[in-house]
Amino acid sequence: MIFDSRCAGRFIILFGMTLPLTRLGRIWLVVLIALTGALAALLLPPFQQPQEYHQFADQRSWFGIPNFLNVISNVGFLLVGLAGLGFLWSESAANASRRFVEPSGRIPYVAFFLGILFTGFGSAYYHWRPSDSTLVWDRLPMTVAFMSLLAATIAERIDLRAGLRLLAPLILAGAASVGYWRWRGNLWPYAAAQYHSILLIGLILGLFPPHYSRSADLLWAAVLYVLAKVAEALDARFLAASRLVSGHTLKHLIAALAVYWVLRMLVKRQARCWQTAPIKGWARAVLHPLKI
Repeated sequence: MIFDSRCAGRFIILFGMTLPLTRLGRIWLVVLIALTGALAALLLPPFQQPQEYHQFADQRSWFGIPNFLNVISNVGFLLVGLAGLGFLWSESAANASRRFVEPSGRIPYVAFFLGILFTGFGSAYYHWRPSDSTLVWDRLPMTVAFMSLLAATIAERIDLRAGLRLLAPLILAGAASVGYWRWRGNLWPYAAAQYHSILLIGLILGLFPPHYSRSADLLWAAVLYVLAKVAEALDARFLAASRLVSGHTLKHLIAALAVYWVLRMLVKRQARCWQTAPIKGWARAVLHPLKI
């Protein structure tokens, strides 16, 4: 197992500022922000699902398939999901040990790519017949993907065992946010599951040193996802300008490219360091259930 003493530093550089935070302090900062976001999602005034959301600009039917391009563009999620699973399960892959120092580190990524794979199916089903009831099957696997990537980031930047132990609770919390939306009509918990998890991933990347190379690939994936959301917001404008493809179709393709960038990171990266300084005293007793 590779260890670099620089990984246990007591100072962290975040957005150009040197912060005198110990590892324990950084962990508590992440926990505080995570809890604040979850609490805000539950206390904010309800945010209802606008029914206009289902009225996409491109409603053309081709080959008997309604909303053809919005349906078929989900093939990107299917392909990258299958490619990711194939990579993770390929025991004969050369230099596999440099990609995952511990074999169990693959587990969150298995859940991630499974979530992406089923997002392809769920999103295609939703766009075939857009409604709140079918939208559930689009959003449910998306929360699996977002929460699994958060667990993978925790495992690789903070502590492997903590990330693995948090994987199932995070996925259940994401699924519960979709169920809460359908039950109470409030979108805030689902929005937190998606956007707050991205915020936490970025925070963890900034606060904790990398154990692998190619960390910048995650930032590029985030940039691509932002571009996908921009294309989604400009759905009708893209269709009017191109007369061929809508912004929502482009959103699917760009988001699939963002997932591919995560897979690209896994394929090309190399291990830098793994071990981190142990936590002692009262903090160990508080965080012991997560084995941090």
